[in-house]
Amino acid sequence: MTTLTLSLTLALVASLGLCAWLFVACQRARAAAAAPPPRPAEPDQFKALTDALFQTAAANLDAGIVVVDPSRHVRYLNPQADALLASDQSLSGLSLIALLRDHQADALVAEVLHDGGPRELALKPISSGRTLRLRCTALATGAQITGAMLLINDITQLSMLERARRDLVANVSHELRTPLASLKLLLETVQSAPPPEVAQRMLGQMAHEIDAITQLVDELHELAQIESGRVTLKLAPLPIRPVVERALERIRPQADRKQLVIQAEFAEAATIALMDEGRIGQVLLNLLHNAVKFTGAGGSIVIRTALLDRHAGEPTPTGPWLTVSVSDTGVGIPTQDLPRIFERFYKVDRARTRHAGGTGLGLAIAKHLVEGHGGRLWVDSAEGQGSTFSFTLPVA
Repeated sequence: MTTLTLSLTLALVASLGLCAWLFVACQRARAAAAAPPPRPAEPDQFKALTDALFQTAAANLDAGIVVVDPSRHVRYLNPQADALLASDQSLSGLSLIALLRDHQADALVAEVLHDGGPRELALKPISSGRTLRLRCTALATGAQITGAMLLINDITQLSMLERARRDLVANVSHELRTPLASLKLLLETVQSAPPPEVAQRMLGQMAHEIDAITQLVDELHELAQIESGRVTLKLAPLPIRPVVERALERIRPQADRKQLVIQAEFAEAATIALMDEGRIGQVLLNLLHNAVKFTGAGGSIVIRTALLDRHAGEPTPTGPWLTVSVSDTGVGIPTQDLPRIFERFYKVDRARTRHAGGTGLGLAIAKHLVEGHGGRLWVDSAEGQGSTFSFTLPVA
């Protein structure tokens, strides 16, 4: 009887515990069902979130952003716009013309605010010297225009490339026009059945003009190959002296015809440089050819080599470098032409050098080849006092 009573008591306690757990679970379920749904974000909180998102996105764009109100007063500009427009102060709240300093751009924004149509404009601020593209788009709430946004992109590099392309086409056309016109006249002369000696002379001149066109085409092709990186330099540690002596042997017949004294001075005869022997020979031959061409009869040309610890303007040594210079006693180069002497097709005073020949591509090719070796090419010259072209090569 005692055992039966104990079993019943335990069963009753377990039943009461289960009932209590079920009661608590039901109460919690009812409380959860009766709880109100989570409240949406307040309007002020949502506005702060969107403002922060806009500020972050605008600050990380590559383009400049300027936002103006209907009265064309600046309400926002990101750091990129501040840098592109070379602004030295916070212009928020001031007029757009004070930021852009361009009446045409200000008028364009006014037209966008008036009719809502997007517009574009190229702008060249004097303060920065860049070329900028402005795209203006209206900001509207419903049918009402509430402001405008300017997207500013720096297209300076694209503008320079486009100008270089136009200059190349113009220069090639100019360089081809003269020999082709000469060929046409010579051909017409030969077709008119002149005396044999005259016809023979005309044919020789035609061959000369064809050689000039061939040289232009070949140098254009080579320059295009070098600039596109398709020319592979075969670098090897080699002595500079044999390369210089071979270039001198090739140019000496031309120098002798003008009675020029040409010689080489080696500060370090056994210097070994890391170079492509053929390409450095091409650079030397180009510099020597120019020296002979622009040095009067009885002048002199000297090739010198030396060792440098650093390039000019570098604060710390990066060498040693082998320097090779070609000096002449020729006509020299005017100061205003020195910055452009290595440009493609650039010729100093075309009227003065018309009979000197050449395509104006040789120095551009030489500059690319030297820079491909990791060195640099420069010139020191004064009009009437000769010129010295120098380039460096890494010492092996």
